[in-house]
Parts: sequence; structure tokens; C-alpha cells
Amino acid sequence: MSEEKTQRTATSRPIERRGLPKSKIRSDRRTRAERKKNIKNRFIVTSISVFALLVIASLVVPGLLGTRSTAKFREPLPFNAGGPTESLEDMGNQRILVGTSHVPYQTNPATSGPHWAIRPDENDLAPYGAPVKWGKYDENISDEALLHNLAHGGIGIHYNCETPCSDLIKKLDNLRRKDEVQILISPYDGMKSKIAVTSWRHLLQLDDYDEEKILEFIKAYRDRAPESFLGNYWGDAIQ
Repeated sequence: MSEEKTQRTATSRPIERRGLPKSKIRSDRRTRAERKKNIKNRFIVTSISVFALLVIASLVVPGLLGTRSTAKFREPLPFNAGGPTESLEDMGNQRILVGTSHVPYQTNPATSGPHWAIRPDENDLAPYGAPVKWGKYDENISDEALLHNLAHGGIGIHYNCETPCSDLIKKLDNLRRKDEVQILISPYDGMKSKIAVTSWRHLLQLDDYDEEKILEFIKAYRDRAPESFLGNYWGDAIQ
């Protein structure tokens, strides 16, 4: 009975294992297990590597994984040399230290040229930083700060009133509120006109409020600058 039982046990092994010692069988099992483990590890490493490459690629090619959404980053539109106003001379897009002297600007307000790049509250000359956050301001802002906004594709709307002009300011701000993207409003002393609308290398001067002309200007020139960037404030990881 014992002999018959032993024979059944021996013949129950797969053909390739019959006659092999138990030590050899255990060694083969360990080898196969190690091979499976190595294959699994290689698969995991490969998957992680492919995912990492896709993430890196998505930072270079907008929209690949949706990580560079149009809410923040996008390729600037080409400069518009046409439209409702003439294109002005390009004075450059150089960043300079706050307080540094530079060539005089060709227009007032300026539309291109050297400008600051600084965080808010780090310098008394640029309390709002450079660029400033899009929105409405009740005090003058330096050209050197405003130009950084224009370089990011923005539109500046400025007013110069000899007497209080709350109605005009309200109209301008209501216009801004309809489409706030890349638009700022502020007073600007010393302009030749009552109203000035600026973009990179374009200037519209008006003596009276003309919403149609302002909207035409915005449509033609917004987001057509060297560094168009929707989230322009330092809190939005400004570049």
C-alpha cells in the first residue's frame, strides 16, 4: 500500500519535474517567482516613466493633458499692425530695476519700452507691484508698472479730469466689468486728452466717452503682446 501511494505521489508531478529532486523543484519555483517579480517591477517602472513623460510633454504642448489650460497660459496672438489706430514704434520689452533711469517714452501714457518687474509692497515707487493686478485704481500708476501689464497683452484705460468726473469713471468701470480679462483702469495726470486707451504699441486718445471706439480698440489689440498671459498678478505665479 505504501509503495502504491508513493508511486501516485511521484507520477502526479508534471512530466518535466518527474525524477527531479525536491531541492531542484524548489529552486525552479524560486526562479520562476523571481522572474515574475522582475517582470512586474519593470512594468511598474515603465508605466511611471511613461506617465512622467506625458506630464512633462503637457507642459510644453498645451492641452495634451489639460494641465496648461487657457485660463492661465496660452500662446500670444501675433501683433496687430492694423486696426483703428496706427502702430507705434517698438521701444523694446526690457525689464529694469525700480528707480533705474531709462530712455524717455515716446507717448504719454507709454505703450512700449523698459519696465519694472517687482512684487507688491517691496518698493514705495511700485506699491501695487509690476505688473499690477487687473482692475480699477483710484490713483496714478507709474508707466514702468503699467507697461508690464501691456506686455502681458493687457489694455489700460486712463482718465485725466480737471474737475471731478465720477460719471465718466463709472462708465469706464461699467465697461470694464462687462469683460474684465486683461483690463485695468486708473487716473493718469498730464495726458493731452481726457481719456486714453492703451495696448502694446497702440494708443487711442478721446476727449469724450465713446464706448464703441473703446470696445473696437480692445477687440483689435488685447492679447497681442510679447508676453500675453491671463493671470498677470504675482499671486498667479507670474513669469
